[in-house]
Amino acid sequence: MTVETFPVFFAAGAIPQYMTEAVALIVAAAAIAYICFRLKLVPIVGFLVAGVLIGPNALGLVKDQALVDATAEIGVILLLFTIGIEFSLEKLARIQRLIFGGGILQVGLSIALTAAVLLFFGVDWKTGVFTGMLVALSSTAIVLKLLADKSETNSEPGQVGLGLLIFQDLAIVVMVLLVPVLAGTGGDGAAGLGFALAKAVGIILLVLVVARRIMPKILEMVAKTCSPELFLLSIVAICFGTAYLTSLAGVSLSLGAFLAGLMVSESSYSHHALSETLPLQILFSATFFVSVGMLLDVSYLMNNLPIIFAAIAVVLTIKIITTGLSVRALGYKTPVAAASALMLAQIGEFSFVLERAGREVGLFPLGMGTAGSQTFIATTVVLMVFTPLLMNFGSGLSAKIVRKRAIAGMPESAAEMAEPLGLEDHVIVAGYGKAAHWLVRVLAGSGIPYVITTLSPDSANEAENAGLPVVRGDATKPFLLNHVGIDNAKMLVIPDDDPGTAHRITAVARSLNPTMRIVVRTR
Repeated sequence: MTVETFPVFFAAGAIPQYMTEAVALIVAAAAIAYICFRLKLVPIVGFLVAGVLIGPNALGLVKDQALVDATAEIGVILLLFTIGIEFSLEKLARIQRLIFGGGILQVGLSIALTAAVLLFFGVDWKTGVFTGMLVALSSTAIVLKLLADKSETNSEPGQVGLGLLIFQDLAIVVMVLLVPVLAGTGGDGAAGLGFALAKAVGIILLVLVVARRIMPKILEMVAKTCSPELFLLSIVAICFGTAYLTSLAGVSLSLGAFLAGLMVSESSYSHHALSETLPLQILFSATFFVSVGMLLDVSYLMNNLPIIFAAIAVVLTIKIITTGLSVRALGYKTPVAAASALMLAQIGEFSFVLERAGREVGLFPLGMGTAGSQTFIATTVVLMVFTPLLMNFGSGLSAKIVRKRAIAGMPESAAEMAEPLGLEDHVIVAGYGKAAHWLVRVLAGSGIPYVITTLSPDSANEAENAGLPVVRGDATKPFLLNHVGIDNAKMLVIPDDDPGTAHRITAVARSLNPTMRIVVRTR
């Protein structure tokens, strides 16, 4: 762009096409999400409906599907990254039996049962296996988003769902390689599968080593700068860099992003990282759900309701039976199996990628040609829309079974990180400078419960070495204040020399707990 053309670029009528579509996407998503909120529906339903309305098959306000797909991919990456931060290697080690034992059972049974049903109707076994692979996958993005919103990621059904979803993401590597083999167009066979799996395992092991040995030191160096901009850029670079490296090894981007989150979770700055990336994750993951809605052809749906309803019924039956049996086979109780089966009863976003790969080599779902692809897309989108209702029904059914059987020892229902620390009538000290040192001594001597939050690594290390309760992170972020129990706090003390920072913390804290006393000491 030259100096002469610079003013012309901003002249009237020179608005880039992508800007029009971006505005239509964001405004429609916000408006319909608000309507869904008023109707007491989860926002995800609003985003999916918004995608249907503005997509090329309805109003046609957004036509650049490639741009939307790219933005949606970013949303999935950030979503899985934040989920990964909420976990740790120890937590995943505890569910390794779920990942491999339950995952193999669930995916294998889904493929076998789907192929058997289609064989009964005269469909070729290769097409049956291909369709079974599509049905076996569930939506990682939607399920984990709903679990995170309800603070149930670490509940027993939530951990079961996570374990099965992780295996499904790993299974995609094998499924993509099997597509050309099923179509009879070649492929490297067993050697290709073995090499791809070896690469995937190698990069996962590398990520785990980095998480333990290197990542905490890197984040410590970045945090010592006390620069929010540098910290956020570093966290995003870790997220996308890891996802890119894992994709080179044939592992899905989403699994790579989840592993990046795991690396950060091993650092003491995980809370800080999560509070910084949550706003980005919310924005881009909304775009993902809108993009899924854009795939639905409403006219095809209305003209083929009997076929689509039949496909939905069959998919629900297969997913509920196979997931329920797999979870029960691992020794989980019926309430957990019921909740998990309904949670994973939809078809996943990566099935779209697999379906596209099959279409390129002449494989179509259900053995119906292009009509099979449209039926698959309509079935998938409708099931995604109803996933929140299915999950609520599953939770209600699980609770009803528990009440009837009077099962003792209920599992925890909230994620360890998302749940407040359990303090009541305590004091939150936002910062750990000289003034805070004196205050903490007084609080400790008086027996008043308190917790310290600080962005400074040196101050946090000093507090930890002294055995004081400290959480590393930015007190201007609602996530961090909720984590340290601002709802139940008696007082917030802000001993910060920067008036701007003190003002921001006060504003956020007042919006979260209007009745709490706030004391500010500043210059």
